[in-house]
Amino acid sequence: MGLRLRIALLMLLAAAAAFTGAEAWRGLGTPEDRSLPHEIYDSYAARAESALYYLRESGGYVAVYETARSREPLRVTKIELRCLRNADRAMVQAGIPVLSRQELLLLLEDLGS
Repeated sequence: MGLRLRIALLMLLAAAAAFTGAEAWRGLGTPEDRSLPHEIYDSYAARAESALYYLRESGGYVAVYETARSREPLRVTKIELRCLRNADRAMVQAGIPVLSRQELLLLLEDLGS
């Protein structure tokens, strides 16, 4: 293989690596990824009046609250907010109303996996 061809191939690979790295960096924190998934969250929010618990954030972790206005959580889980998918993180930060203990356990299991 000629020297010119090797140099051209090396430059092409370097450009491809730079482009791929730039796209990965740009995709890490796009604002639209952090937005609340309204089509899902609205189904939870509609039943807020009859909720027994609320899932909200406390000190960077998912916590269980008794009401939407409670200041102190009933329990702080080991589920870190930063480890959640962006949509789940946005929903927890908005507050997820939970109707029953069984639903609470299912949601916590889902968020923890």
